[in-house]
Amino acid sequence: MNVTIAGGQATMLFLVMLRCTGLVFTAPIYGHHSIPTLVKFGLAAALTVALAKTAGATAGSMPLVLAAPIELVIGVSLGYILSLGFQAVELSGRVISIQLGLSLAAVFSPTEEEASTAIDPFFSVLAGLLFLAMSLHLAVIQALAHSFAVYPVGGGWPADLAMTGAQTVALSIELGVRVALPIALVLLLVELSVALLARAIPQINVFILGLPLKMLVGIAVLAMAMPSLVAGGASIFRFVFQAATGGAVST
Repeated sequence: MNVTIAGGQATMLFLVMLRCTGLVFTAPIYGHHSIPTLVKFGLAAALTVALAKTAGATAGSMPLVLAAPIELVIGVSLGYILSLGFQAVELSGRVISIQLGLSLAAVFSPTEEEASTAIDPFFSVLAGLLFLAMSLHLAVIQALAHSFAVYPVGGGWPADLAMTGAQTVALSIELGVRVALPIALVLLLVELSVALLARAIPQINVFILGLPLKMLVGIAVLAMAMPSLVAGGASIFRFVFQAATGGAVST
């Protein structure tokens, strides 16, 4: 069977694939560095075939030389915005680990490709499991499909995309800190209690007593606060997807 693609249709497919490729390489789960590059390109090609008809219905008329980089940047930007939920949950873990004093023993993590503390991988796994449990790996594809209706292929640079990204970054950081704040506050109170105890009894070695006590209390509080952490992480993911899609994709 012979399949013939017209010049205009081939151009449209190329532009759609650029956006799909940009999103696949930066979106959470799909863009993880452990997934082979060929698999990512194959997924981008499959998404291109699946979404080409939808994208072609609203395609613009911008020249290819201008539209190609714009489509790639739109895909990368959308994938980055959708990954902010992961960053916010991991930020919560980083705030808690700093308050626990674990940042003194940060080592290079092969999963995050940066220096991390002992509990940072726990929050990364928590974010991944929560992401899959909420079926957000499917919502990513829905957000990509919705983007073709909001930002037509070849329609030029969307003026509101940069503002949406900036606002989402700022609010994701705020939400990540808010989720970690109750636990960090408890650990701060423990540290103040140890300081007052050391002031009342100077013979106590604060460095020997303080760090193990903070870690024990921190682990206990972290275990008790797991339901709140899960609920907070779910709220962060919902906010990010609503901000990225204007509420068009339900999570």
